[in-house]
Amino acid sequence: MTSKYVLDSSIIAAIFFREKSSKKAANMVEGSQLVTVDLARSEVANVAWKRVNLFGEDRQLITKALKMSMEFIETTCDVIPTIDLVEESFQIALKENISFYDSLFIGASQRENIPLLTLDERLKNTQYMVELL
Repeated sequence: MTSKYVLDSSIIAAIFFREKSSKKAANMVEGSQLVTVDLARSEVANVAWKRVNLFGEDRQLITKALKMSMEFIETTCDVIPTIDLVEESFQIALKENISFYDSLFIGASQRENIPLLTLDERLKNTQYMVELL
């Protein structure tokens, strides 16, 4: 049986930018049907910016990883536009006292009726279907 997940930006970044959870993240999504929110593009690109500007990582290597992550989002994930999730996600953000950005991924999870896969410990404490990697 194929698994289906909403991926937040932390999972996508872990797959393409080396960190301790990278291998586990890649293994978890392999062979699964994947969904994300269009916001993931901006958040993952911001991770790349931080890697170069704040942590001094190799610009060419990070640029290549960024390009691969954007291709992954475009070719592997069903991408839900933010505008389609605003109403319910705003209510989730207020109810759970989390950022609107995070609530978009929970909103996508609720709309698709599938678990959200994340590295964000705070999201695990919500009442929604969240799988912490």
